Amino acid sequence: MREKHPQKFNSRVKNKLWYFEFATSETISASCKKLNECLTLQCCGLPIDLSSLSLEGIAVLNIPSMHGGSNLWGETKKLDPGSSTNQQPEVITDPEVLKGSVQDSSDKRLEVVGLEGAIEMGQIYTGLKSAGRRLAKCSQITIKTKKPLPMQIDGEPWMQPPCTIHITHKNQAHMLLAPPTRTSSSSSFFNLKKNIQET
Repeated sequence: MREKHPQKFNSRVKNKLWYFEFATSETISASCKKLNECLTLQCCGLPIDLSSLSLEGIAVLNIPSMHGGSNLWGETKKLDPGSSTNQQPEVITDPEVLKGSVQDSSDKRLEVVGLEGAIEMGQIYTGLKSAGRRLAKCSQITIKTKKPLPMQIDGEPWMQPPCTIHITHKNQAHMLLAPPTRTSSSSSFFNLKKNIQET
């Protein structure tokens, strides 16, 4: 649709309205309702059981931001002392281990997150929900689809016919990182007022 009618997608507001329309119609029609019947998922050759989950989407991540700032992996709980990323196995699927697994774009691993639907993605985007369901963390992913499914890469959606998709970590590029901003507690009005009174 974007290629046939580019004038309908010439601003961020129009794009968000189109996404809202498609998400609303998808919520009503629920074309991906039983995702476990439509595809199989393997992480480094290990099959991931989706039968007990009510998922309508799967996201493969390598950065903590998606869909305009949504962190689908979510914040990580504090790790036990002595545990580190270097000690973790090649494939992590244990939910308790995944809770403490930090998302790191330099660890040469991909994070796999399950989503219950468009409403859950909206909840994550607005902050009503903290994250999707962590399914795995690995370096190679194979997805086999059995029917046409909607897919998206880097904001570009399309309908994908049945296929086998192999995703691997290819390489890395060094990036510059800005210094951390001051926390809101140290730059709040009350702290500024307190600092003025102290001087």
